[in-house]
Parts: sequence; structure tokens; C-alpha cells
Amino acid sequence: MKKGYTFTIALLFLAFTLSAQTKTTVYGNLGVENVNISIVNTPYGTSSDAKGRYELPLYDRTNAVNLYYSCIGYQDTVVSLTTKQLQRDSINISFKMRKMRYDLNEVSVSASRDFYRSGKNRNISDMVFLDGKIYLLENKPKTSLMVVLDTDGVEQARKDYDQLFEKLHVDVFDDVILVGQDSCLQVYYDEQNGIQQISVFSRELYREKLLRIVCEYNRAYIIKTEVHDKGLYWLKYNHGKSQDFGYVLKDDPNKELHRLCSFLDTIGYIGCQSQWMAIQNEYHQVVAEENGIDLINEDIWDGNLVRLIQNSSLQLKVQWYCAIMAKKEFQVVPLKVNGLLQFADLDNREIVEIGPDFKIAKRQPLKITSGEKFFQNEFLTDQATNKTYGLFVDDGVYHLGLYDPEVGTVGMGQKACKKVYPRVFKVHNGYAYSVFFDSGSYQGVINRVKIE
Repeated sequence: MKKGYTFTIALLFLAFTLSAQTKTTVYGNLGVENVNISIVNTPYGTSSDAKGRYELPLYDRTNAVNLYYSCIGYQDTVVSLTTKQLQRDSINISFKMRKMRYDLNEVSVSASRDFYRSGKNRNISDMVFLDGKIYLLENKPKTSLMVVLDTDGVEQARKDYDQLFEKLHVDVFDDVILVGQDSCLQVYYDEQNGIQQISVFSRELYREKLLRIVCEYNRAYIIKTEVHDKGLYWLKYNHGKSQDFGYVLKDDPNKELHRLCSFLDTIGYIGCQSQWMAIQNEYHQVVAEENGIDLINEDIWDGNLVRLIQNSSLQLKVQWYCAIMAKKEFQVVPLKVNGLLQFADLDNREIVEIGPDFKIAKRQPLKITSGEKFFQNEFLTDQATNKTYGLFVDDGVYHLGLYDPEVGTVGMGQKACKKVYPRVFKVHNGYAYSVFFDSGSYQGVINRVKIE
């Protein structure tokens, strides 16, 4: 608890420092009154005045943002701002909103029924699928609500919690876990009594035990030997650019971990290591000049990069390392294919297949046959149909392309969401589920699209 408290205070101090020092103001003229301008995946935004003018201050300059422009009768527009652009004090974004063309397809889409809407002032933070039910996590600023739906979107049960949970997790044993900042809660759905609590345990136990078991294969558990579950401002093992896998036989009384295979994003690792060395060098120089305590050399540092910040130059180096270089972890996805186990190395574009003897049976390249620049380095598996899809994003709209495990190919396929940049995106039982926040009604919304 003490570490978590220290980390939270440090992050709050950094956020206060950033907001006190700088902000970026986006302004412009859209030529239309009452255009809603919002930051994608947040309820934060503004609207244009009677002359089409607007101003929107942005206080986070370390992460790229997407601005969403919408107005009844006009086409939606998304404008992306990079972290480099956000270093300016002001940015002028002016254009003329384009009027909507109401052809047959547009009318069909706009008249579609939402699959589910949350309660007022609640956003939908996560959703999982288990045993023919859909579990939702709805959040307010300090509390969470779990809702269970059937496959038609009809509510079956709900339960309020007086604490905030961040996400839902279904482990390899088909247990539903609510994951909070410090603690986790295991629950189950009883059709007679609703949602029941089973046990409470620490986030540390969740990371060290449950997250490490990624799947079952040939009477064994497949284990990630390194699991990264720290916040953005923590130094990760190998900068999160490597991943090792092993296996433990279920009937082994000693639970011995056997090595399976390893993956390394060499280019990403070298880039992160170079920036990390620059942070260390400057930190040591500052410590030497001010005769302070050297946290790194005295081996009393817990990996929290915020604690190393002692001047504006170090602050910028740490922000660059976290937001640009080490933010996205190495992507290796385990897949079950025709009774065999495959690892899809999405960064190095390679498929590694594991045989029943737990040895590498073959390697083959992962080929993106179309839409390469839109591929998001992400696979989504529909557990109900055993199909795996590659995720592509074009102008904020999500597309799915079917993965062919025999030849290792995936190409950009059909449009799979109604609006741009859903907050949560999942596939199940032949459908794509997209979660949005409706700023007009202050409700979380789920749309569902049939995958053809």
C-alpha cells in the first residue's frame, strides 16, 4: 500500500507540474454553429459558437490525441495531433464541415439500434464474454458497477461496488476477476442469486499468478515468465520489448517451469536502452553536482521513473521514453490452431508453432497482405468460433481481417464499428462489439456489427 501511495502522489505531482507549466490551446473556425469538438475516448470537449469559432485547452502534451468534430447534418471529422505538435502553445485547426449525403446506406446505419446503453453518467470500461453471458464494467469517478447481459443485450443481474475497478479479466480457469488499482475481486454469476463475491486478493498476486498463465495446451499450463503490469512511469524488464514463455505440466507435483521459446524486439530494445542510458547519465550528473542520494547506485530505487526527475531536462527525457518509446509493450499472442499452439510475434512478423512435444515445430513469416499501414499490431480471437482477426484502423474506423493460420496471412477486411475510435473493442460469437461514450446523453453505448 505504501508503494502504491507513493507512486500515486508522485504521478499527481508530475501532472500538477505539467499543468502549471504549459498547455496547448487548439482553436479555429469551422463555419458552423454548435459543432461538438471532443477528445476521443473522453467526455472532455467544447462546441463552436454562433460564428463557428471554438477554443479547447489541452493539458497533456505527452500523449498524442485525436479530436472528434461532429454536428447533426454534417460528416464527422477526426484530426490527429502528435506529441511534437502539442509542444506548441497554440494550434489553429480550421476547416469547413462537410454536409452529410443521405443515401440509402447512411439512412440504414443511422437508424440502427444500439445493443446496450449504460446508466446516466456512467462509462463502460470493459466487457468480457463467458458461458453465453456478457459481463460489463461500468464506472463513475469513484465507484464501479458490474452488469450481466444475455446475448440479446437484456440485463440479467447487476451489482454496485463502493470502490473503483479498472478492468475485467477472465483467467484460464474461466473465473471472472475485477481488477482494481490495489486489490482484485473474484466473482461469479448465479442465475438465482445474481452476482456473488468469492474472494479478494492483491493486485500483486493477480500479476504474479493469474496474468502469467496465458492458456492450457497438451495437459500443461503455458506461462509468461515476465508480466508487465506497472504504470506508464515505471521502468520495465527489458523495457517491455521481450517476452519469454515456458510450460508447467499439470500432473507435475513439483510444478517445474520448462523453457518453451523467447521473443525479442531488437530494434525497439536498442532504442529504449539508448534513451534509458541518457536518463541515467544526466541523473548521475545532477546527483553529483547537488551531492544528493543516488537512488540507482545505492540499489534503493523501485523502478518509478518519476522519482528520478530532478530538472526539466530529465523530465522531458523521461516523458519521451515513456510516451514515445516504451509505451507499447512487445506483442506476442498465443493462439490455439488445429490442436497445436502458435505464437504470433506481431512486432517481428513471425509465427512460431509448438508441437505436442513442446518443441518448435515450424517458423513462418506473418504476412499482412493488405492494409499494412493500418495494421495495429493486434490480434483478436473469437473464442466461440475459434477464428482470429487482425485489427486495422483507417481514419479512426476499425476494420477486421481474418487470419489464416495455415499460411500465416491476414489482410484488411470489413468495417467493424459504427463510429470512430471505440473505447473498447471485442469480438465474440461472430460479432464485433464497439463501446463508445455518448456525450449528449452521458451514457456508455455498445454497438454490435455482424462479422461476415
